Amino acid sequence: MVTPELEETLRMNKERLGKLDVNSTGFLWPEEEKLFSQIMWLNRNAIAFEEDEHGTLKESYFTPYIIPTVPHKAWEYKNIPIPPGIRDKVIDLLKHKINAGVYEPSQSSY
Repeated sequence: MVTPELEETLRMNKERLGKLDVNSTGFLWPEEEKLFSQIMWLNRNAIAFEEDEHGTLKESYFTPYIIPTVPHKAWEYKNIPIPPGIRDKVIDLLKHKINAGVYEPSQSSY
């Protein structure tokens, strides 16, 4: 079976496939390596290489989890001071995580 050459897209390209280091030991035949590339290309929208490419499942497919809790008195840790030398890097990291959907704004105690 001969697999066709695949067009490169933003989500799946030779650079990203190279980062996976699929056949580093030479175990796979060239056609098997091409087949792996084809399978990755067919599933390119389901794979996230960067944090901002991942998403969440639609609520129409799965109901939200309900986590039972026990009534208790809220507690709070004091904020850890951020050293001035890395403050800008920490802010950039937090903004990146918020944009990627990993963190979300909150005003709760936890």
